[in-house]
Amino acid sequence: MRFFLLCLLLLFLLPQPLRAADSKIELQQIQKQRAELSQLRRQLEAKLGKLGRSLKKIDSALVSASAEARRAQAGVRRADQRLAELRRQEKALQQRIRHLKLQMRREAALAYRQADRPAIWLDMFFDTQVADIPHRQYLLARLVQHQQRDRAAILENMTALRDTRQMLQAQRSELDKLRKLKVARQLDLRKARGEKQALWRKVRQDADLKKKRDIQLARQEAALRKLLKGLGSTLIASEKLVEDDWKPMRKQKGYLAWPLKGRVVANFHSRPAPGRPRLSGVQLAPRKSGVQVKAIAAGQVRYADWFGGYGLMMIVDHGDGLMTVYAHNDALYKQIGDWVAEGDTLADAGSTGWVRDTRLYFEVRDAGKAVNPRKWCARKALNKP
Repeated sequence: MRFFLLCLLLLFLLPQPLRAADSKIELQQIQKQRAELSQLRRQLEAKLGKLGRSLKKIDSALVSASAEARRAQAGVRRADQRLAELRRQEKALQQRIRHLKLQMRREAALAYRQADRPAIWLDMFFDTQVADIPHRQYLLARLVQHQQRDRAAILENMTALRDTRQMLQAQRSELDKLRKLKVARQLDLRKARGEKQALWRKVRQDADLKKKRDIQLARQEAALRKLLKGLGSTLIASEKLVEDDWKPMRKQKGYLAWPLKGRVVANFHSRPAPGRPRLSGVQLAPRKSGVQVKAIAAGQVRYADWFGGYGLMMIVDHGDGLMTVYAHNDALYKQIGDWVAEGDTLADAGSTGWVRDTRLYFEVRDAGKAVNPRKWCARKALNKP
């Protein structure tokens, strides 16, 4: 019997160390993968040349300016919300004070039988039976208590109203500062985008630079294929695959949502320009600015960093040999090893890498081979506003 109980105890305790060991192995795998990716990226950047280094420098400034502009915008939004909340508090306090004053007037009015009759205390001596006097005294005492209570409440609310108005003034001053900061950050972002446009125009006008860029793009396409091959499609923590909320991407083929709302401006296997390599994915143009990029299916992030002409790029592994690529972003919100659900925000669509306007380069890879995203994503959902 003791042996049986000991076995049960061991079975109960055994999973905990195993889970700890699994977490340690997962962390080691992520660290190893990051080291391998860093080495591959260094190899890529060593071949960028002067033009590629200029692109990286300008992209870094663009990403930084974009992040600062987002933070400034968020600061203004929070300050606006706080100001609106203080205004609601001010209005509620004013209403409460008005209600208390009206209540005091009503209580005072109840002390008189008619508007032209003497006060209650006079009635007690001149027009009231002796038996009613104690009751009138009680009512008068209650009236005095209520009036004192209401006066204290009014004073308390008046103090709160004064403090709220002081906070309102301080919040208005803070909002003014944040709005000025927002304008300054937007000017910085505009300047960074202007520098990117200047580089783009310079490349378009210089045939030699244009040729160098196209050579770089061809090299980076090969580097991306090498990267995807190196990553394989083995999810780091396979237990996620058996969770109830995991929806295998392959079973949703043809019905997946597109990573953003917009339109295809460059089709699968098309050439964006003569001499440029054929696309292994599609280029999407968002219908409005500030659009976020969403994961089309559940998976695990395998790459999240700058990658040459692709700019800020993210690769998500969906298991079963399927991967998706999202490039030209202005900001990335996930990192290597993160698990994402279908519809999770991955990035902000942007213009990093060799693109002039806000674009999303989107690939679907099946067993390492590029496949047409139109066959995986729902056609009717693409052009919805």
